[in-house]
Formats: sequence, structure tokens, C-alpha cells
Amino acid sequence: MAAAGLAGAIALTGGTATQAATGPQRAPEVQVATQIGQMDATFLKTSHQGNLFEFVLGRMATERGRSAAVRCLGHLFVRDHHNLDQKLVVVATRERLALPHTLSRAQRAIISDLVRRTRADFDRAWVRTQITIQRQTVRLIHQELRFGRSAEVKQVAREALPTVHKHLALLHHGLQQACAQ
Repeated sequence: MAAAGLAGAIALTGGTATQAATGPQRAPEVQVATQIGQMDATFLKTSHQGNLFEFVLGRMATERGRSAAVRCLGHLFVRDHHNLDQKLVVVATRERLALPHTLSRAQRAIISDLVRRTRADFDRAWVRTQITIQRQTVRLIHQELRFGRSAEVKQVAREALPTVHKHLALLHHGLQQACAQ
């Protein structure tokens, strides 16, 4: 129920996932990136916003998931995306790149849809949503690796790829063994 309240609050107020998860935070002074290319900036911004989204979805899974595997995956995804986001934020801060602090309209719509799901239907919908998100993330990482200009941003992408592949494998084949690791 708390996840529904959290998601509803985010969706309705336009608040940030970061604020919902950790309380209000002050945005750093922001300037346009100077050392990175447009693809690098897009990768950092989109990935950060995706990580914020994963924090909310993961918490929803831990609170609303019917199966232990979905609850465990939610916890794992929050932890993994937190670790990925820390590396990303360091690079973005160094480059003085403004990162989004709110979820996109599409992300808020997905949260609203998941909140409306019955507990029995939530797990299936959450897994389907996660598979789509993880596949999109793989495509974004490959775009960065192919077209990005910054070696440092490419390294962030390279380091994220095994985690995203692990998440996809767990979603496709390992739900029953998700937390055995």
C-alpha cells in the first residue's frame, strides 16, 4: 500500500523519485556540458532518469509483489541501479551536466498503471514492464558505446551492461532463483 501512495504522490505531484526515496535534495548548479558530446549527455540524462524510475519500480515490487521472487528482484534492482547511478552522477557532476530530477510522463503513466493493478496481476505486469525497460537500456548502452564521444561516459555504459544483462536473464529465466545469489 505504501508503494501505491509513493507512486501516486509522484505521479500526481510531479515530485521526483529521488525526493520520494530520500527526501528533498538541492540541485547542483548546472551548466551545459563542455567535454562530452550530445550522445554522451543524452545517455547520462536518460540513464539517470531510468535509475530514478527503477528506484520507484523496485520499491513497488518489494511492497506490492505477490511472489517472493518479484519482491527480491525489486530489492536487487534498487540496489544495482543505485550503484550504477552513483558512478553516473560522478561523471555528470564533473562535466557540470544537469540531470533530470523528475520522472518522464511515460514513466509516471507506467507507475499509475501498476498502481491500479490487482495484487494478483501486479507481478506479471511488473515483470513485463521490467523486460521492456531493460531491453531499452541495452539499446541505449549500445548507442552510447557506438556513437558516444567521451571515454569516461563510455566506461560508465560499459560497466552498466553486465548488470542490465543480469537483470534480463533473471527476468526471463531465473525468477525462481532470483535471490539465491
